[in-house]
Amino acid sequence: MRRLVWVVMVALFLLLQGCSLLPPPQPFAISNTGSLAGMWEFLPSGLADMPADNARWRRIQVPGNWYTQGHDHHGYAWYRLTFNANTSAETVSTLHFSGVDYFADAWLNRQKLGAHEGYFQAFSFDVSQHLKTGENTLLVRVNSPLEKPENFSLHKRLIKGIFSHHDTRPGGAWSERGQEQNTGGIWGEVRLQQSTSVQLVPQQVQAQAVKGLEEWQVKVELGILGKLPAGAQLQWSVDPVGFAEEGVCNTPLQCPRRGVLHTPSSNIPISHPRLWQPKGYGEQHLYTLTVSAVQDGKVLDSFQRTIAFRKVERSAQGIWKINHQRILLKGTNYIANQWLSEMKVEDFRRDIKLMQDAHINTVRVHAHVTAPDFYHLCDEMGLLVWQDFPLQWGYQDTPEFHQQATLQVGDMIRQFGHHPSIIHWTLHNEPPWDADWMKWKYKDYDPQQNKPLDDKLYKAAKTLDNTRPISAVSSTKEHPWLGWYSGHWLDYAKPTKQSTIAEFGAQALPDRFTLATILGAEPELPTSKADWKAWEYHNFQRKETLEIAKVPQGKTLEQFISNTQHYQAQLTQLAAESYRRQAYQPVGALFQFMLVEDWPSMNWGVVDFWRKPKPGYYALQRAYQPVLPSLAWSKIDYAAGEPVSIGLWALNDSLASTPNAHYRLTLWRGKQKRDTQSWQFDLVPDMHRHLRDYTAPVSEPGDYRLEAEITDTQGKVISHNEYRFTVQSQQ
Repeated sequence: MRRLVWVVMVALFLLLQGCSLLPPPQPFAISNTGSLAGMWEFLPSGLADMPADNARWRRIQVPGNWYTQGHDHHGYAWYRLTFNANTSAETVSTLHFSGVDYFADAWLNRQKLGAHEGYFQAFSFDVSQHLKTGENTLLVRVNSPLEKPENFSLHKRLIKGIFSHHDTRPGGAWSERGQEQNTGGIWGEVRLQQSTSVQLVPQQVQAQAVKGLEEWQVKVELGILGKLPAGAQLQWSVDPVGFAEEGVCNTPLQCPRRGVLHTPSSNIPISHPRLWQPKGYGEQHLYTLTVSAVQDGKVLDSFQRTIAFRKVERSAQGIWKINHQRILLKGTNYIANQWLSEMKVEDFRRDIKLMQDAHINTVRVHAHVTAPDFYHLCDEMGLLVWQDFPLQWGYQDTPEFHQQATLQVGDMIRQFGHHPSIIHWTLHNEPPWDADWMKWKYKDYDPQQNKPLDDKLYKAAKTLDNTRPISAVSSTKEHPWLGWYSGHWLDYAKPTKQSTIAEFGAQALPDRFTLATILGAEPELPTSKADWKAWEYHNFQRKETLEIAKVPQGKTLEQFISNTQHYQAQLTQLAAESYRRQAYQPVGALFQFMLVEDWPSMNWGVVDFWRKPKPGYYALQRAYQPVLPSLAWSKIDYAAGEPVSIGLWALNDSLASTPNAHYRLTLWRGKQKRDTQSWQFDLVPDMHRHLRDYTAPVSEPGDYRLEAEITDTQGKVISHNEYRFTVQSQQ
């Protein structure tokens, strides 16, 4: 009995340690799609050396980040998979990785395949010479290290953007714990692709207008593995997705949608395609580009890309047009999840719906590249994307780093540049040479750090893509952060000189239940440094909340939660409306920071990690309504006898028009109606007009609410807005 108990205890101990007591798994059966998704063997050894024969392998799901599967690990880890395959002398076989964070080295049947650096790119290895019929063993070494202490956080080496250093990641940006909960692992799909004789490798696909919006060319660049047999052709076709094209051309010969590529790098002419439009401006017409290697009517190999035809322009003044239609970019910043493998298609779809329900037409993917499914959904759902490269603050200025960053910028543009939803590339967020606040943070601050790097990246990006605007940096002057890092939140009522507002916002606590889930215990107001440390680890900024924003803490946790949420909502509404009233004079784009919290935290999201909206979400939703009776105010407290004057604006970012619309004002003190006014005006598309000023007839102290509505000729409410203020006694 004692021996049995001892065996059970040892088995339980080893199981808890993650060590497998099972024999090595049976060879993996590859799916019809070639996917190798499933349970792999895993060894988080921390060592670069090849595992010993007697190593105790664990089990891990691929794709998946290792932290999400219970491995709080950084540095080296090994993956192993034994699988069955079929091959022949004529078979071309490639092993595709959709995403590995961060360094990857791979061996097949003990033969080195190659290495890769970078977390977001897809990459592949030609395994034709190493694959066997029958059992094969794939070994992958993944290294996701920490930045060295002397490099963190101004001289970073890893091109991981917000995943390795940011104030919304575990531990925040400036604490000693700021690199915890590592994002390493094989987070994307692994797939074996096989074909006969030849395999086509797409390198870049890009649609560009060459004459108005009628004549286009699709640039196709591809590589060829194996050898194209004698008599074989590279054939192409462009086919509509989910719609018919009848009536586009007078005869089919005028607008061919199929043909032959005479070289692997060719420009395909396309005439009169249906255009892709953002949601609210038209339909999202998508096409499938298919390129095939064909011999005697038999397809040897092919690849497909979803493409679309749309033209993006940004003027020197920062004003945007899509297909020649002026558009104000109303956006948010977005970091979906700290661990990319956690986001499934339905999760991205839910988040995009959250954005579009709040009338957001553009999303800034902040200082990182997210999973490919997101961009496909943005194409389908008509959401514009402002895409950042994953450079966040300071990096090494060495030839080696400059070369690696340039390579990865090219990878981003080639891999994602065919998506019509992506309308802009930004290459570096707040680099040291553009962020003089860093001189107060770092003793070795160099005001020219990373300037040569950013010049090189911009030049490389412009060489690869002339179909959309590119910005070398997202500048600190475009990130006002009034009422949070400086100034007062009411300063948002003042005019801006910037055409792009890339960040504005404030933090807000989630509700008490969510806070308990985050902290792992029933939450209370912090009363000690240790209490605040736990909050700060989860990104809460105490100084900015209490000292700069001056949010009242209150006497209870419920009061503090309510006060932070109220502050975030008020600031968000004021800033968004103020920038919208300045549309094209000079504002061309505005981006609230940020939509959701990317891990269980308490930061700038107007929606918490579990996707429960805070009041700030509804404030943004109201302020971003396509048609809005905007109220221009700059105060919330008045003294009795002080005039309360509000500017009345009609904003219309849609293409709809309403002749003889009604603008109606109602002033309330409590439940008592104090004044009402109404008049007619013509609501026209793309309208941002100051109609008149209104002086509220208030003479008594109290809390007031001014409601504004725009209705159509039948009295149906098109849009509603409100402004709350307090009149205090002169004493």
